[in-house]
Amino acid sequence: MADLDPRTILLLGGFAIGLAFGAIARWSAFCVRGAVEDLVSTPDAPRLRGYLLAAAMALLGTQALIGAGLVDVGKTLYLPALLPLGGVVLGGLAFGIGMVLTGGCGARLLVLAAGGNLRSLVSLMVLAIAAYATLRGLLALPRQAFSGATGVDLKAFGLADQSLTGVAAKVWGVTSTSAQALVVAALVLPALAYVFRRRVAPRHLIGGALIGLLVPAGFAVSGILAADEFNPLPPESITVTGPLAQTLVYGLTYTGATMDFGIAWVLGIPVGAALVAVLRGEAKLQGFEGAGNTARYLVGGVLMGVGGVLSIGCTIGQGLTGVSTLSIGSLLAITAIFAGAILALKRRQIAAALRQRVAGQAADAAIGAASRS
Repeated sequence: MADLDPRTILLLGGFAIGLAFGAIARWSAFCVRGAVEDLVSTPDAPRLRGYLLAAAMALLGTQALIGAGLVDVGKTLYLPALLPLGGVVLGGLAFGIGMVLTGGCGARLLVLAAGGNLRSLVSLMVLAIAAYATLRGLLALPRQAFSGATGVDLKAFGLADQSLTGVAAKVWGVTSTSAQALVVAALVLPALAYVFRRRVAPRHLIGGALIGLLVPAGFAVSGILAADEFNPLPPESITVTGPLAQTLVYGLTYTGATMDFGIAWVLGIPVGAALVAVLRGEAKLQGFEGAGNTARYLVGGVLMGVGGVLSIGCTIGQGLTGVSTLSIGSLLAITAIFAGAILALKRRQIAAALRQRVAGQAADAAIGAASRS
């Protein structure tokens, strides 16, 4: 590694983290959309517990790097002084609804597409196009105007950024180090108590723990191993929506574009997932089932693309990486994503129950008519 320049280390590290994520997520069935579904309908909630363990490990690892003075996350996109309240709430709700419609968040769609799921592949392309249009295209100016109009300037409250550590230090009148320890304990201990409250398939916990550790690994690669004193950049870690859009543009404008950590990480995910899918004999082509099914995936992709940019991240970017920085905006965003997904799942359950009831009434009417004839 000593002979490699910082940029090479950054790209190789990003690709390796993506490859590991894809392989682990495919093996363990790691899925945040599945975690929400478990929350709604499954008492043991194995995927929810895997996700919570991932968030806890990400938080512990990142805060350890911060506490040791190895990484400064203060300049990341998760901790600005302006809290885009409207964007994270509305965008999170849209993203949550979208991932229910498509059957998974962006990361899950990458994993499924690598195994031959064409529905996920099409949804990913729509997601990337919608995200780029919202980031730098036709929807960029409306997005900026909306985020600015609904933003909250935390400097007015004496806060430099969105970190819960700063809030706790100000409210409780303690040092930053003490506030950090108290906030981490308040978030992690209840999560771990829930995760280990009963037995669950080990792959969900192992997969969740390993995926969570990829977050501090990303910060370590970008903020320590690939740090360049001649071209200092803020540290970054894993997220999908923005990098997926950039990856699409990179593929279309390769000769005039430059690869970065996010693109390298996104490219690594399907490679790792495909390797596991092939080794386990799970790779097979799967297509759409009718026009209605196709429309659902397309709408879901648009909602995730627009929502992911509005909320400045997705279930991975905000739900794991952002939360690991103790960002208020990230906690609000993942809460909104879960709320949107729960609403969509509940609506689907109600619709299914109504269809079943109508079908039952029709069957009863047919039996009654037959008995009278």
